[in-house]
Amino acid sequence: MFEKSASATQTMFIKVLYGDNEEALFNPNCRTLLLLEHIKEHVGYQSDIDIDLSDENGFIVHLLRSPPLQYASDLLESRRTFILVKVSKNEDGSESVEPMLKNLGRTDPMLLNVLQAVTMTLAAKSSTHRTKNIAGREAENPGKRK
Repeated sequence: MFEKSASATQTMFIKVLYGDNEEALFNPNCRTLLLLEHIKEHVGYQSDIDIDLSDENGFIVHLLRSPPLQYASDLLESRRTFILVKVSKNEDGSESVEPMLKNLGRTDPMLLNVLQAVTMTLAAKSSTHRTKNIAGREAENPGKRK
């Protein structure tokens, strides 16, 4: 008799915080671009807006920079909470991020400070998915713990 492993029967989801303290659950067991499109559709953003996710420590996951066929579940640990961020290109080629969670300064001022520090400079040419949070710690893949 065939038995499913515990990991195969676990429900995979992530929680995304956005808007006026709203939250939604998403299944990351799909390609990264599909997950981002589904999030945009769910929260009512236009398809031409670039979004990404930040973990609760202010690390940007960089789903936008992942290979087109990569699964989001390879980058995101199930059952974690992420903050929706808007990604904009600056004239100098760098990227800026803006948290799409209103009142973040009131609910979590430290996280807002971290995201503002990350916003200062995200090198557009970086392809190694490395970023630093305000404490200067580096993360190869901030969305998934090892």
